[in-house]
Amino acid sequence: MQKLFTYNKINNNLKKREALHYIAFMKFWAMILILRWHLYRWKRRRIDYGARMSEFLFVSSGFLVGYNYYKRAMPATYEASFKYAYKHLRAFYPLHIINSICCAIYLNLKFTLTNCEMLIFNFLLVKAWSKYVSYGMGFNGISWFVSVLLFLYFLSPFLLQGIKSIKNSLIIFIFVAISRLGIGLLIKNGAVNFMDINFHRGPIIKAMDFYLGMLVIPLFLRIKESLDIIQNNICVKCFFTIIQLVFPFVIYIIMLKYRFLDRMYFVFIFVVSIFIIGFDYGYISNIIKKKICKEIMSCQMEMYLSHINLNKILVKIMKNNWPKNNELAFFINCIFIFINAYAYKKLLKDKLAIFMDKIVEHFKKIFD
Repeated sequence: MQKLFTYNKINNNLKKREALHYIAFMKFWAMILILRWHLYRWKRRRIDYGARMSEFLFVSSGFLVGYNYYKRAMPATYEASFKYAYKHLRAFYPLHIINSICCAIYLNLKFTLTNCEMLIFNFLLVKAWSKYVSYGMGFNGISWFVSVLLFLYFLSPFLLQGIKSIKNSLIIFIFVAISRLGIGLLIKNGAVNFMDINFHRGPIIKAMDFYLGMLVIPLFLRIKESLDIIQNNICVKCFFTIIQLVFPFVIYIIMLKYRFLDRMYFVFIFVVSIFIIGFDYGYISNIIKKKICKEIMSCQMEMYLSHINLNKILVKIMKNNWPKNNELAFFINCIFIFINAYAYKKLLKDKLAIFMDKIVEHFKKIFD
């Protein structure tokens, strides 16, 4: 059966760009920090790592979509949008449904109109658009992330039209940056409350963060084209290796020292940071692209979507044997979450995606 909604109109004559391994690693690191924040918050010098890393993930996602599709852009049509969004949806939606149902069961929610509405919002992945926090964060609250991300994937074919040249992308970047700062200042002063835009899960705000990451791609690729010629030079490799080694610590220090800085400023810090670490020339990248590292990092979405439920299960299993040390408890949690997420990815993910294709195909035939 032909794969439903699979986008395959990209020019196959163009060589696929090499993966940016260090950014993939940093996305995995960001996801681990989000898990750490959700499960065991630091007692000292409280920093909202969840919020900071959320910005990092949206900016880096926009950067990678732009990197992969620059001058290979999909047509700016609704058909292309639906196909591209569905390509990503089928990868995580079955697990999203499973986790939502598990959350509803765990919370022992009663069959009421409000709970049914919340569940429908959750299933339809429109929860991030609700102005009611109880709807937006209901059931598997962390799934607001995929609710927004799916919207951004839908927008991607249209957003990609803005990065056809360096000049064009920089003009749009300035406009989006000013708009982002303007809305951020209005939010900070309590003047904006449209569709919950003053909350970090607002799709409009996240669309700006995503697009800012995408818009620097033409300039990035122009510089990368020049650096690729000397990428094997030992001095170049050592220079970017140092950057790769210190980058996580620099970001940590910035978050620690400027923890009260408004999150809109961190968006621009991450745009600059991701632009720099995108030059994947360091020796660390050679380690990250090893098969075992890529396998570990490959299930980050599965770990993210299921970590709340799996933590609850593990707490019940451990009962009174749970370690008092938070770092040790978090490490055990990570291992447990990873094993389950990896097992799902290897054993069920593809099968459930194919099953989802068949269901959608069935309904498509009904309405044709």
